[in-house]
Amino acid sequence: MWGLYPRKSVRTIALGAFAVLATFACGGNTTGGSSAQAAPADQQVLRINDGTDPNSLDPTQQTYTYEAAVGRLTFQPLLQPNAGLTDVQPAAAQSYDVSSDGLTYTFHLRSDAKWADGKPVVAADWVYGWKHFLNPALAAGYVDPFFDQTIAGGSGYSDVDVKSASAIDSYLNGLGLSAPDDHTFVVKLAAPAGYFKWVASLWVAIPLRKDIVEQAAGGAFPSTDTTKAEAWANDPKTIVGNGMFKISDYTAKDHLTLVPSSSYWGGAPKLQKIIYYFISDGNTAFAKYRTGDLDMLNVPIANVDVVRQDPQLSKQAKLYPKLSTFWMTYNAKETPLDNADVRLALSKSIDRDKLTKDVLKGTDTPIQSFIPKGMNGYDSSLGDPQKFDPAAAKQLLQKAGVTAADLSKFKLLTRDTTGNKTVNQFISQQWQDNLGANIAVDVVDSKTVTSRIRKGQFDIYGPDGWGADYPDQQDWFDIFTSAACHSLNWGCVNMPGYDALVQKADSTKSDSDRNPLYKQAQKQLIDTANVGFIYQQAEYNLIRPYVQNLTITGIDDQYIPGDLYYHDVFISKH
Repeated sequence: MWGLYPRKSVRTIALGAFAVLATFACGGNTTGGSSAQAAPADQQVLRINDGTDPNSLDPTQQTYTYEAAVGRLTFQPLLQPNAGLTDVQPAAAQSYDVSSDGLTYTFHLRSDAKWADGKPVVAADWVYGWKHFLNPALAAGYVDPFFDQTIAGGSGYSDVDVKSASAIDSYLNGLGLSAPDDHTFVVKLAAPAGYFKWVASLWVAIPLRKDIVEQAAGGAFPSTDTTKAEAWANDPKTIVGNGMFKISDYTAKDHLTLVPSSSYWGGAPKLQKIIYYFISDGNTAFAKYRTGDLDMLNVPIANVDVVRQDPQLSKQAKLYPKLSTFWMTYNAKETPLDNADVRLALSKSIDRDKLTKDVLKGTDTPIQSFIPKGMNGYDSSLGDPQKFDPAAAKQLLQKAGVTAADLSKFKLLTRDTTGNKTVNQFISQQWQDNLGANIAVDVVDSKTVTSRIRKGQFDIYGPDGWGADYPDQQDWFDIFTSAACHSLNWGCVNMPGYDALVQKADSTKSDSDRNPLYKQAQKQLIDTANVGFIYQQAEYNLIRPYVQNLTITGIDDQYIPGDLYYHDVFISKH
């Protein structure tokens, strides 16, 4: 996901830092180990650059990875991905059952789970927390489509009158959420959803304490009052979570400090402090790493060669694959980009190997398919239709009756960042060299680009992309449905049958039944060149050798490797 980039709702990714080439693998890459001798308690401090202040300390209101990095450690969802990203494992729930019809998930909560202030966590806290999250007046970024389209009674979320407390209360009370006893939380679904276990692992799906929320608000309040509903999240002292850490201090635009929660059911973590700094300038952060003020850092573009050539830093640099894919988007509302052969011609005329090796300094991995390597659904053979082949690309244009001059009227909309400009200048040159098309790079500030793509005011746009919210391919396909036109499906390509295929897969209970359906959907995306897939992202991070027992996965928060498994991380003697 992604640091400055949102996950869901507007979870497409703009091009970030460059990295250095490495082999891609699945999650669960562990650094160091438990055999190293731990440093004294006062040295168990991990210092990281989180880049940007959270917009909210309420996990349900968090959308960006720099926010989730705080939310996921102070609160804990029912389940969490295992280290290999192959399934979920117990978290706040010690187990769960699914009814034979796939419509009811029963979560058995830990009897020893406690809030940071020592009070037991009960099922009513989960009902309250999920209803707070699903309150339409609060407009949480991750509600749609994860929760409103899966939970029974949730589909009317966007139609609720947010100025009417009775309308909101009626909606919330009609949701399939219940607490039959203190240790049982039941969620009823609108339709079978074999992926719902992953939804329950999202950091936004957490319990909340009604007494804390109302005390901070000065008493009970109507569901329309968003200010009072969020008053508790404005003060770190009232951020009482069920996670392994709690906030000890927060200085806006500078840092936030986490310390262990003595009440956490899993025992105290080894780290005694995690300090997230909010350093927006990459060069400043790099300088702080070099002076020993940071323990982990994503290498800024300008410093990649410096790290490579430094005998000490080069040994501390690690490349980790992310479950994210980038592509070029074609506006199918414009002729001849509405022709699949033309889109394929543009896609087949990009040399992805040259792009990743020469332009991105050996970064990332070429890809011609949708689902990234390391996740169920990846199939390299599906990408053959978009394989680099200039001769075949020219034949496709000829078949479509389109000339290079026809394509030269288009512009390539580009965000005004160094990375985006560099990539798009290369791709524009590829189209010139391999098709004879002079497609100019149109560099515009990022805010304007976002506005234009939402209105369909572009010819070709990129690099665009997607990062996994959870390691299940279901998370990916809804972005190209017809309903997502001018939302996430910026190009609005017409793909007959695609929506029904995705809907059928989403409502199928077993992986063995739904995965072949997703494969058909992915093949349709690639074969019609809905977009032109170009590369899979990785992160090039500096990590001090004394940071031990990091378990790094492909869905860790951006530039904070291993944060799904910080409980067992420790600082060794050094």
